[in-house]
Amino acid sequence: MLVNPLELLLKYRVLTFEELSRLTGRTRGVIEEMVNELRGDLIVEGDLVKVRNPVNLALRLVESGVSPTRVSDLISWRDFEELACEVMSRYSYEVVGNMLVTKPVRFQIDVFGVDGASGRALAVDCKHWSKTTRVGLEDAGRKHLERIGKLRKYKSIVAAKYPSVRKAREVVGVILTLTKPPLRTASSSIVFVSISEFNLFLREIELVLEELGVKPVNLQ
Repeated sequence: MLVNPLELLLKYRVLTFEELSRLTGRTRGVIEEMVNELRGDLIVEGDLVKVRNPVNLALRLVESGVSPTRVSDLISWRDFEELACEVMSRYSYEVVGNMLVTKPVRFQIDVFGVDGASGRALAVDCKHWSKTTRVGLEDAGRKHLERIGKLRKYKSIVAAKYPSVRKAREVVGVILTLTKPPLRTASSSIVFVSISEFNLFLREIELVLEELGVKPVNLQ
C-alpha cells in the first residue's frame, strides 16, 4: 500500500525529494508534480521540501478520505494557533498568540485579536480533536467562557502585559476545530467554527453572529 506523501510531510515537516520518493514508493517526477500543486502550503529549498501550512495539508488529507483521528495525530494546537493568527491579521485584527496570564489568576487564551475599528475582540481556543462530540464541545465552551470571565474581571492587569486588550470593548469566544462541529454555540457568547470555515466566518462575522444569536461579552 502506497504511503501518502502529505502524511509523511506532516509527520516530519522537512524531507528531501529522494526521501519522499523512497518512503512513498512514487517516482520523483510524481513527487515533484504534487509539490508544485501545493506551492502555497509547501516550500522548496534546493532538494528539501518543507511544510509551510500544516493545517491546510491536514484539511486536504481529511478531504481525501484519511481518518480525522489519524490526521489529528499529525498536527498540534500550535499549528492551529499560527494559522488563526495569520488569518486574523489579514482581516486587520491586532493579534496576540498564546496569551498567558499568571497573576492574580492563571489562564491562557490561544489567540486573542482585537478589531481596532469596532472594539470587538475574538478569544480563540484551538482544538485539533478528531472527534468533536456535543458533550466535548459543551465542556470546552464552558471552560472557555470561564477564561473570558477572568479576562473581563482582570482586564486592566492583562492590558498592562498585552496593551491591545485596552482597545477591546467586547469579546466573542471562538472554538476552532479540525472538522465541522455538531454544535454551533454555547452559553450565547461562544461560537464553534471549523478551521476550513474560519476565513468565511471572519469575512461575514456580523451576519454569522446575528444569525446564531451570539452575544459578545462586555469588557467595559
